Amino acid sequence: MSEPSGDVLDISVEDGLAVVTLQRPEAMNALNGVLKDALSAWLRQVRYDDDVRAVLITGSGRAFSAGGDLSEMDPGRAPQAARMRQDKLLREVFVPLAQLPKPVVAAVNGHAHGAGLSLALACDIVIAADDAPMSLGFVHRGLAPDCGVLYFLPRIVGAMRAKELLLTGRRFDAREAVEMGLISRSVPGAELMDVALETARSLAQGATVALGMTKTLVDQSWQASLEQLAELEAYSAAVCRKTEDHAESLVAFREKRPAVFTGK
Repeated sequence: MSEPSGDVLDISVEDGLAVVTLQRPEAMNALNGVLKDALSAWLRQVRYDDDVRAVLITGSGRAFSAGGDLSEMDPGRAPQAARMRQDKLLREVFVPLAQLPKPVVAAVNGHAHGAGLSLALACDIVIAADDAPMSLGFVHRGLAPDCGVLYFLPRIVGAMRAKELLLTGRRFDAREAVEMGLISRSVPGAELMDVALETARSLAQGATVALGMTKTLVDQSWQASLEQLAELEAYSAAVCRKTEDHAESLVAFREKRPAVFTGK
């Protein structure tokens, strides 16, 4: 089925997979107010939508997202208003995306810069066209990093590499991004959507509750002590053991066949 979300966001849902395409190709899918609001509204809805068991995010045209829309940046905006604007973006788009209790795949089809690259890093698996240009050039606009990149980046590549990328704002391609562990995989551009869709469809057919708890546990592992994480693992195991998918896996094992999960 298809779920239109305005001119800036194309969303289709089929067999448990939601494919979300940023639709501002003329602006390299820069995140303007309309696109941010569309993403925010959809994220509020999809969190509780049982028909969606996995998500694939990509961009239209030659970019995944070029970052924040420079035409909407106002140096004259009062500091408090600017802070509230940024806080709203983080709390309504980047945090809900990162904490979505369903696996999210980013298919980076082209340019991914600043907030656009941070949007990809908020996903669980990032697959990119091997020549996709990337950067975190906030400093080139006289800005400090934002959009959650200060959370995602050091955890992925370490503090020293994060500083190098942020302080220089230099460009790199997806092949280098794989080498530094920033993204999951790079593939030839012509193969990107096939590979990304195959990955996302597999996740959409998985044990949704277990997948959601797994990504939450990994995220919590950065802050939790061993004792706290053991408690979280025990709780998650107890919940998963009561799911229909776990019961199905046991039956499938005894019958020597692949399990058919329903996400329940």
